[in-house]
Amino acid sequence: MMRITALTAMLVLTVLASASCGDYSTSPGGQYPPPPPDTTVVNGLWTVSGSAPAILRLTSPQLLSSGDVTPATAITTSSASLHGFNSVAFDAEGTLWMTSQNDSLLVAFKQSALATSGVRVASRVIAPANESLAAPSALAFDASHNLWVANTGNGTLVRFDSAQLAASGRPTPSVILSDVGRPTGLAFDAAGGLWFSDTQAHRISKFSAAQLDSSARIVPEVVLTSIGPDISGAVGLAFDAAGNLWIANSGLLNVIAIRAEHLTTTAFVHADIVISAAGATPPLPLGLAFDDHGDLWVAYAEGVLAKYDHTTLAASGTPAPAVRVAIKDHQLVRSPAFWPVPTGLPLH
Repeated sequence: MMRITALTAMLVLTVLASASCGDYSTSPGGQYPPPPPDTTVVNGLWTVSGSAPAILRLTSPQLLSSGDVTPATAITTSSASLHGFNSVAFDAEGTLWMTSQNDSLLVAFKQSALATSGVRVASRVIAPANESLAAPSALAFDASHNLWVANTGNGTLVRFDSAQLAASGRPTPSVILSDVGRPTGLAFDAAGGLWFSDTQAHRISKFSAAQLDSSARIVPEVVLTSIGPDISGAVGLAFDAAGNLWIANSGLLNVIAIRAEHLTTTAFVHADIVISAAGATPPLPLGLAFDDHGDLWVAYAEGVLAKYDHTTLAASGTPAPAVRVAIKDHQLVRSPAFWPVPTGLPLH
């Protein structure tokens, strides 16, 4: 009740000020700035397709029920090819950053460029310098808003500081971690550790926050290798709110989880949870993301996004997706990302 009263009073004062002094918000030279732009026009789940290349957005209403969907926003660009397996992530300002694996570029689009469908020129393009970018396959922001990139082509993880991303160019990464195999997935844990998957060696590794300060060829703090074929072709990584690591296992056409207590030391591990898709020919999982409710969204190469309710993720099985949407005319869909960024997760 008090909130309604305060709002009413504020509206009355606004009307009185307008009547006695004029509308400063719209008049030339007015002393009050215009209201901030409505950024809700870009809210939803964003991804990128490598076949029929485009940046795609599904709105919240489109994610409520299963079926075929036409993306609410579809953006193409002349700034990068986008063919192949690409990844997306938002920075703190809501700028969408993307790897373009085929031409080894990072491209960024401000929110103003994401509001409607069409052809857009990237606001920033980061091009390779001395193999700083080589078939980049994944990206993630750390808590200091620096951008980390996994380079499948030359087996490096590189960091671009936020200042290096302010304009287009060919910056030399501030940190280069080399000889890390074939990295294809990246995710930060709650303590700032950087986890990456190696599809060639079928393992998951972690550099601690302390190991991320300077360039080196060093042994990761944690290396997880499966006893059997549990980890195979891991391409997408995501942490849930409890600190469990989820993995999109393209080699076995499933999604697995390793519980937080099994992530502390180098070891041979079994998958604690295995989620398989139903059907004689399961789809190919390529990316993962958790939403605000703790539900898991899986991006499949066939152009399908499936939501698994958090209540079905406690044990292995073949749960039916709570929602399954097929994006019309787009395939090789990977790396879903929500805007606004979900709270309670180790995302920055």
